[in-house]
Amino acid sequence: METETVLRVVAVVLAAVLLLSNFDYSGMLNYVKGIFKRKPKPAPAPVKEEVSFLEIVESWHVLRHQCEVYGLKEAVEKIDEVFPLLNTED
Repeated sequence: METETVLRVVAVVLAAVLLLSNFDYSGMLNYVKGIFKRKPKPAPAPVKEEVSFLEIVESWHVLRHQCEVYGLKEAVEKIDEVFPLLNTED
């Protein structure tokens, strides 16, 4: 190659480097990093424990008893309306 051609190629390369160095490439780099970034695996769903009928009755009894202790007569009446089959002790 001739010296003049080499100098022109070097000048064009230098001009391109100077021109490209003025731009902000952080957005583009973040986009490319995001493409290759591993996505977190979703957490497994919590396992529901089986609840027995006796535990439900006990929960109802505790709620009703607390309402009686705090003098919430209307709440006790509503609980008795909602759970009429569990009112065997009255």
